[in-house]
Amino acid sequence: MPALHPAKQKAQVRQLFAEHRVLTTVALERRGLLQAAEWLDLPRIDLHVRTQAHQASSIKPLTFVSADERWLVQPPRDILHHALLAEGAHQLRGVIAAHELQWQYLDLKGRSGFWPDAQLVSPKGREHDASVEVDTGYSPKRCDAKLVAAAAGGYRSLIWLTSVHGRVTKIHARARQLHAAGKLGEVTKVYVGYINVHTPGSPYQPRPRLHKVSALVADFGS
Repeated sequence: MPALHPAKQKAQVRQLFAEHRVLTTVALERRGLLQAAEWLDLPRIDLHVRTQAHQASSIKPLTFVSADERWLVQPPRDILHHALLAEGAHQLRGVIAAHELQWQYLDLKGRSGFWPDAQLVSPKGREHDASVEVDTGYSPKRCDAKLVAAAAGGYRSLIWLTSVHGRVTKIHARARQLHAAGKLGEVTKVYVGYINVHTPGSPYQPRPRLHKVSALVADFGS
């Protein structure tokens, strides 16, 4: 497929950063937009971050890019969080488009209790909205609290995005257990997906020696 004209590539980058706060150069390269971001001379920062909160071996050198420099002066953990959310939105783009959903970041400063990191807002009303959570290695207790709080907040669809590949099956199983125990209220669906902002190429393709599941859905019906 021939490359898009540079003007179109730049327009795509501008649109991307109109919707999202931070991406890594790895994520931009996957989309074929890294050069366009370089042409636009967007702010960037080089950091060493843990893609898995409790694994020292997961420290990766990453370059983060934003159209607004204020998102790059936050703690590294928060910058990574923004990039993971943008990757999650990219993974969910088909669902978002099909249901005319609007991606919305939720700023949690000043709020008490557990709130999701973002939400998908539906034109059909609140009962069709979905919560979005990014998990780089929460404790089991915090995972439970986050899932239960999202259900208590009125969301019927919960989206859980994790940078820890092996947690997909664990969170999926835990969501089923919480639902069976009556702790997820009116939740009808929980999607758990692996997200990756540091591996070049396609990190979600099945590989012969990798048997970890990249996404699972717990469907509890309507």
